[in-house]
Amino acid sequence: MAPKPMFWLIEVEAYDYSVGFMHNADISGKVLIVSSQLWSIIRGSEVFSVLIGPGIFKGQAQKGHIKVDVTEFISALIFDPTRLRCDEPLPQVDIVSPEVIDPTGAGKQEEIVTVIRNLIMERGNILAGDPLATVRSEAGVPQTAHYEEVFEKINVSHVSGVQRARFILAGTNGPMYRAYVEHFEKGKFDNCRRTKVMATPFSRFASFVDIEVMANWQIVEKAGMDMKTGIEAVGEEYDRTLDMLRKDKEMFMFPP
Repeated sequence: MAPKPMFWLIEVEAYDYSVGFMHNADISGKVLIVSSQLWSIIRGSEVFSVLIGPGIFKGQAQKGHIKVDVTEFISALIFDPTRLRCDEPLPQVDIVSPEVIDPTGAGKQEEIVTVIRNLIMERGNILAGDPLATVRSEAGVPQTAHYEEVFEKINVSHVSGVQRARFILAGTNGPMYRAYVEHFEKGKFDNCRRTKVMATPFSRFASFVDIEVMANWQIVEKAGMDMKTGIEAVGEEYDRTLDMLRKDKEMFMFPP
């Protein structure tokens, strides 16, 4: 069975980028994209990672003292994960399906048992099961430090992945998510060939039908099952993801 799509929220830094009238610019920002998984693509000796589905990049491009805000709606993010952010590994964030335990939440209640360890200081000659230290001063009463373990039952709440997604997207990522929803509602994601591909190894936002960027790629995970390559292969996966996004619209689209 094909994996269901999920939101990916990724911080991006790229250099020597062409953005509009700016060339050799540094760009930084975030990509929010719905993709079924992190795919691998191969062409000759080149191997990259790619997320395929309706997405948006929002950030800034800077060259010298010139700084420009950039918003681009994309259908794929092609990148080399070892160079996307040099100082940190690629964050792959599934903000739809994970469960979160919130002790103060108002969701589904569940009782769990927890161990509480209290540090106790006692004076005199005591018998402690597992003493940490005993201090005896001259002509003084000895003091012994030890732990006391108490088992207690507490109630916690399960917060669904959808609730967590809404919290993440409606917060600091609200402006980006609102633009994403509006673009989706207007049907502007419907034709992938009218979108752009954020291709960091090629240092540009390329047209979906850009031959240099898009032609002849083989999706590694589909090798042996699908003979399509390049624009056709990526386009088919994009359409499949978009169809599932429409089908489960209530899970992905909500008033930010």
